[in-house]
Amino acid sequence: MPGTPSLSSYASLTAASAADPTQTNAERALLRLQSTANPMPPAGVTPPSATETAALQGWIAAGYPMAACAAGGAGGTSGADPFSVAAVCTSGKSWSGGGEGSASMDPGRACISCHASTGGEAPTFAIAGTLYPTGHEPDLCNGTNGSTTGAKIVITDAQGKIITLTPNAAGNFTYRGGVATPFQAAVTYMGRERRMASPPPSGDCNGCHTANGAMDAPGRIVLP
Repeated sequence: MPGTPSLSSYASLTAASAADPTQTNAERALLRLQSTANPMPPAGVTPPSATETAALQGWIAAGYPMAACAAGGAGGTSGADPFSVAAVCTSGKSWSGGGEGSASMDPGRACISCHASTGGEAPTFAIAGTLYPTGHEPDLCNGTNGSTTGAKIVITDAQGKIITLTPNAAGNFTYRGGVATPFQAAVTYMGRERRMASPPPSGDCNGCHTANGAMDAPGRIVLP
């Protein structure tokens, strides 16, 4: 059809849609793939699998990363170095609620140490942090939403208990139960895994995983 984007290049996928300039062509394509009233491809044509649609959704949510192709699987990565990217708020959204109590508050900041200083007014956590698509995202910037991308934080404690956490819309994840130390931590996403090389010193993940990194951490907790 005349004027229909080819969707065959990065530039075309990330360009503004002619049908709705507030969305990219990739976002419009995802809407049509998920539509029941006006689906694409039309009836009679084999649609993409749920896994393929989820992959497109995850790529959009991650900020359209130009990652090199690489095999996935346990311990695998997308082939791109998320810590080589300049500091940027990929989501374009930041927390603006100040000290207002919310599970989405203060993404990127050290949750446990801050909550400990409130004198018991805020909930206490055993594990807390924020997941991001790139390695140097600024404080208060919203991270990766695990509910829409399928990204998970997986904790394996010293007794073999596995705790799976889903980052919320701000990328924040928290756990208030018991955790036997030392524990192992990993991020899983689209069949890939990024695993910490050694047990973390505490459950206050953002205490080390700052925008610039501290205590030998290279930067943020990032998608594999």
